Amino acid sequence: MAITLTSIPSLSYPHAVMGKDKIVTKWSSNNADIVSCIIEVLVSTVRIGAFSVQPDKGTSGATSTYTFVLDETLQTQLDFKLYTTALSTYDLDTDSLKQFSVKIYEVTLNPSTLLLETEYDPDDASNPDSDAAFAQNRVVYNATIDTLGKTTFDVTDYQLTANTKKFLNDTPTAKNIELLQSEYLGALYYNGTPSLSFKIEYLTYDASDALLNTDYINITDWDSAFGGVWNKAYITIPVGTSNLIAAGISLTNVAYYTVRIINSTGDVSELKRYNIVDTCTHDVRIHWQNKYGKRDSYTFKGNKQESLDHEASTFMKAKGLTYSSDARGISVMQNTLNSTFTAYSKSIGRDEYHWLSDMLINKRAWVEIDGSYLPIIIEDGTFFKTDERDMPIQFVLNYSFANPTKGLRG
Repeated sequence: MAITLTSIPSLSYPHAVMGKDKIVTKWSSNNADIVSCIIEVLVSTVRIGAFSVQPDKGTSGATSTYTFVLDETLQTQLDFKLYTTALSTYDLDTDSLKQFSVKIYEVTLNPSTLLLETEYDPDDASNPDSDAAFAQNRVVYNATIDTLGKTTFDVTDYQLTANTKKFLNDTPTAKNIELLQSEYLGALYYNGTPSLSFKIEYLTYDASDALLNTDYINITDWDSAFGGVWNKAYITIPVGTSNLIAAGISLTNVAYYTVRIINSTGDVSELKRYNIVDTCTHDVRIHWQNKYGKRDSYTFKGNKQESLDHEASTFMKAKGLTYSSDARGISVMQNTLNSTFTAYSKSIGRDEYHWLSDMLINKRAWVEIDGSYLPIIIEDGTFFKTDERDMPIQFVLNYSFANPTKGLRG
């Protein structure tokens, strides 16, 4: 009697679970006495859940088949790093990527005792007596791919092995940034060769395109016995002006700088350029979780509008037979005040249009005000065009604070 795994998540790429992607495990049993199964889900060998699974409709006994969708369970184990303090070096983003495995146990009916029996032990997550399992080498990460992207997405485009490989950000190749702004790129690498001396390379230039300095941050976790250890594969690298300053990289007389990842064989990623521009006190700086599970940032440098939304619920307070003239009848039970904002971009191009539309899909976002990151709700966004044939030239974003101000009862 045995369980046969008929469909399990692939080993060849990490699986996205934030969106509607389904991570499905299927199996069958030839045990005539089986009535159900228990599937145990583990992350880094720690049990995160065990679930009873009934046979697929129309199957039973020795011809039974089973299906279990893993993504909702795994999503509870994933998180997003915002980085409210400027990083001075790369970060192993282990919150956003996890290795997982499953164990499957038959639940059978003993024909002699008419009792249900199983090898599953709720008190022992290391129980070796499962009827089937797949090993701790499948990977899930906190991301989603849009409908169009699912037909074209290829994770090998992001494995950093050549200068055509992409970061986990759809930012334009050249991007403006102000002084004292933090910014990040995501990088994915696995199935690599250790001891290749991976580095983040920063080249700074003056306004005449003269190279001023070359600086590096070593990615030591990719150099020593990497061996496909997934919790070291998904990293965040610092690329903002405040990050470079924190890392000790001089920005004196710097007009722009470039960032890429290199190793002893050459450059292994695309190159990103950051043009340093003047700071404006009216700018609106928005950060959000992009579709790859990494942080993106954009500064709206156009106009900004603010409106106040007030809500109050009331009740009638009893005043008694006699009351003074200042006694209140209709009273406020709950009182909230929130601000709704409209931020306008300057003129944008085709690359920025495709990139910024991601903000509307993945609405986990923050506005940065005086160094504080305040969570916001993105209400909607509009791309305005000059005419129907042209690409949008301006992005208008409407958002409100996620935490309204609560007033006093009165």
